[in-house]
Amino acid sequence: MAFSFTHISEEKRLKIRFAREMEFFLARRNKGIPLVHDVRRRASVKDIIESFGVPHTEIMAIGFNGVPVDFSFVPGHGGELVVAAVEPPFDVTADHLLRPALKQVKFIADLNVLKLGRYLLLLGFDVSLARQLTDGEIAAAAGKERRIVLTRDTRLLYRKKIEFARRIRASQPMVQLKETLEFFGLIPDPGLFFTRCTACNLVLTPVAKADIDLRLEPKTRKYFNHFLTCPGCDQIFWRGSHYEAVQSRFRAAGIF
Repeated sequence: MAFSFTHISEEKRLKIRFAREMEFFLARRNKGIPLVHDVRRRASVKDIIESFGVPHTEIMAIGFNGVPVDFSFVPGHGGELVVAAVEPPFDVTADHLLRPALKQVKFIADLNVLKLGRYLLLLGFDVSLARQLTDGEIAAAAGKERRIVLTRDTRLLYRKKIEFARRIRASQPMVQLKETLEFFGLIPDPGLFFTRCTACNLVLTPVAKADIDLRLEPKTRKYFNHFLTCPGCDQIFWRGSHYEAVQSRFRAAGIF
């Protein structure tokens, strides 16, 4: 349990200093004042920090009396806990004390940022859309597949199986997209645009027009000759007006 008052004896008082970026998560009553935890209530620094509302996924480093510690560390006496925030550009492929590096950038987007997830898919990123998964299932998938969780649900990010995440601040999907790209230091490759199925997250494969001719609408058959299919759901894709419209929106937003 966390405290923001000072009646605890000095040797049992753990003073906590959060980076300014973390005030986003702090309750109003805890902003701008010294924050204290009584170490007689034994807990890991992860649990102590999250008791104030800050998810462990937002933390880059933790120092206890000037010594770097990991999430499992349990303070045995008082002192100062300094909590540093993850700052952009966050290179998830680099090792550091709190979490092992990812081999590749892969996302899982929960229900409240599905449009963001689809935009990332259109840009060619590997994104699992968690349309019907529970929080527990999202955490399990993120841990097993080593995916970065994208969400606006802070409570989801307290789950231990989630190592990498971004609690999305913006409310508009295109702004969310720019936030995500900038936060993780990602530069979209225009050559990967429209290469993944937005339903299955599988890489699309070229298909001969003759092989799908009977499945095409008359105008599509007349005006288009190059097609792609999803190896999972067998949906057919082509670069029609929707393709041009979305690409134009990305350009207008400065995505590429």
